Amino acid sequence: MSAPFLLSRPTLSAITTRTRDLLKLSKYRLSGLVALTAGTGYALRDDHPSLRPRPILAVTVGTWLTAASANTLNQLYEISSDALMARTRLRPLPAARIRPPAAALFAAVTGAAGLALLAVETNGTAAAIAAANIALYAAVYTPLKPVSTINTWVGAVVGALPPMLGWAAASDGCLTGERERGAWALGALLFLWQIPHFHALAVVSRADYARGGLKMLAVTDPVRNATWAKITAAAMMPLGIAFAATGVTSEAFTWEAAALGFWMYRGSVKMAANPTAVAAARPLFRASIFHLPLTLALMLAHHVPYDENRQQLQMQRELQLQRELERARAMAVRGEVRLHHPWEIMAPFPFLPVPMGAPAVVLETDDR
Repeated sequence: MSAPFLLSRPTLSAITTRTRDLLKLSKYRLSGLVALTAGTGYALRDDHPSLRPRPILAVTVGTWLTAASANTLNQLYEISSDALMARTRLRPLPAARIRPPAAALFAAVTGAAGLALLAVETNGTAAAIAAANIALYAAVYTPLKPVSTINTWVGAVVGALPPMLGWAAASDGCLTGERERGAWALGALLFLWQIPHFHALAVVSRADYARGGLKMLAVTDPVRNATWAKITAAAMMPLGIAFAATGVTSEAFTWEAAALGFWMYRGSVKMAANPTAVAAARPLFRASIFHLPLTLALMLAHHVPYDENRQQLQMQRELQLQRELERARAMAVRGEVRLHHPWEIMAPFPFLPVPMGAPAVVLETDDR
């Protein structure tokens, strides 16, 4: 009995091979990590009491598609340099398994589909961030790689935007104001994380980058490469304070973020001791791979809903005000100060707004 609608084995094999090559073209694992950060940004900002599958699916799938488009455009630009490097010469384009026009079509389709999904299912701000990120990655970061070592810092901006995209998708496109400061803390975390991660990778792939003609600090100045990895890893340790101060997480996350940041810092110190040795860079590279998903998971585990955050912050402010008033009264009794407004002696925490509408309090010494 014939079955004309069934694919023959050679045809099925060709489809499987082409699908595998398209996934490699998309750098599907990297795109998946980018989508994970966007989904985390959405979940941290979403006010809904339960996780809604449709919007978070739109955010993650839309982000994955736009990241796949950017990665494909990157590989189209780097065909010649990829052909020179051991770790990239077997990619679909330098190995001629996919022709450039087909890759360009794939980039256009995935990019358009991702942007449309984000625009229709979330909002214009999220779609605009995704479009800007494609342009920044393909038209700025990629051409900079053979020209200047600043390319890594531009790439760090590219990596910092997806979690802010997810946040914007949940906040109706708003990224300004007191409540949205958590989005910037999240972007700062991703920005800082990428420097030690990619600087360690650059040491591991140092010979390849030199062969491909790419300007990386690990090639041009290994000592500075290790120094910047150490500085940015150190900057990650106190960053958990920002998430607690902006009400995104509980204070418990502060200590966990510090511990995970120290793990990265310890690896960066080892790399700095021998900045050109692959063996010295591997501990930092491995730590960075585990650091990000662990940090995001702990952030979600310690996430505090907005209403509860607001109550906690109000209680903290009231307690702080009470302490300052008690101190001011004690000073006034001793005749040391004449205080007409309690806010005159209070400096707001950097991540909190200046309190508004406080009642006037007058404390005067006894002149009798």
